[in-house]
Amino acid sequence: MPRNEKVDKNERLDRHSGSGLRGLPKKEGHAAKGGWGKEGTGDDGVAIVDKRDPNYNSDEDDSAVVLSKIDLSNPIEVIIKEYLLSGSLEEAEKSLTDLNAPFNHPQFVKKALYIAMDKQAYERELVSKLLSHFYSKVISPKDLVDGFQLALDSLEDISLDIPEATDFLAKFLARATVDEIIPPIFLSQAHSSNPKANLALNLATALSTENHGGERLSHIWGPGDLRSVKRLKEEVGTLLEEFLVNGGDRAEAERSVRSLNAPSFHFQIVKQALRLMLEKSPTDQRKLMNLLKYFHEVALISSDYMAKGFHCCFNALDDIKLDVPNASKMLTEFSEVAKSEKWLPQDYSPPVACASKSQAAPVATPDAGIVADGTPADGTPAPVSSNNQS
Repeated sequence: MPRNEKVDKNERLDRHSGSGLRGLPKKEGHAAKGGWGKEGTGDDGVAIVDKRDPNYNSDEDDSAVVLSKIDLSNPIEVIIKEYLLSGSLEEAEKSLTDLNAPFNHPQFVKKALYIAMDKQAYERELVSKLLSHFYSKVISPKDLVDGFQLALDSLEDISLDIPEATDFLAKFLARATVDEIIPPIFLSQAHSSNPKANLALNLATALSTENHGGERLSHIWGPGDLRSVKRLKEEVGTLLEEFLVNGGDRAEAERSVRSLNAPSFHFQIVKQALRLMLEKSPTDQRKLMNLLKYFHEVALISSDYMAKGFHCCFNALDDIKLDVPNASKMLTEFSEVAKSEKWLPQDYSPPVACASKSQAAPVATPDAGIVADGTPADGTPAPVSSNNQS
């Protein structure tokens, strides 16, 4: 720096050498005459925060705790979202226990509530069941209450993205009192730091004190509350079979899917359709491929969910191949046709671990009826060629 250039006393000092060579830190004037570096620096030149340091920032004292919370935010979100897709309370319990971060449990509760608010009724029901399942077993009663308090404190912010957040949180609170995971007195003693929090508490109190309120609150999420993941899978399986039996009525199948009112479950429709195709005749395979293509054309199922459905099937190959030995090759063929018809992203590729499984030379099998040139063993056209029509 030129001698005549003023130095801002508030500017943070460079603690590292400007040369490209590794070495000890520059002399900073904090050590004895002729010394190098200052007390509290290691051999690698990394400074240790010292309250006597002119650059000391008191906020840095809490950096370790803050970093821990930031690092854990993504795993928490992953656990919640995977649970909403699978519906497995046991897997969610294992994942949160393995995370071994009880100090973050209130944040987990808050995050679960907010993610569910942005989903459908059946997913909000899943979160209510999750919190009830975790009560005392995984999350302490105090942490659960603290999580609801955090949600109340941030309600104004979340309402900017989810206008119905106040109503949703009130229902979560009322349901939690019925499930006996938060004490009813919390509704009157909770800290309401903003008008929306106060309104949510008042609404929750009104819901929980209604006549026959317990019966109503057990079904607080409306028609979707009893739609467990297992029930949804059964309904999807039924509508796909009916689609084939009823001559391939795509419009009727579309109405059935929309009536499920579970868009975040759409990748499961793709997965189940692919699983069914592996067991069906070439004609039915083509019908189901055309159905998935139609769902994409009418913007019912996005390309991302199409890819996710394929991904789930490839990841389950070890189990699928017990019933359909040639499944890996068939799924690869299905994915190539889907990409050629532009309802699967062009850059989609199977999971790395599964890709090698589908590279084996094709052989004729009674399960798939496919021979080396990609045509069925009986000589009829390939089952899912993009030139075939149902």
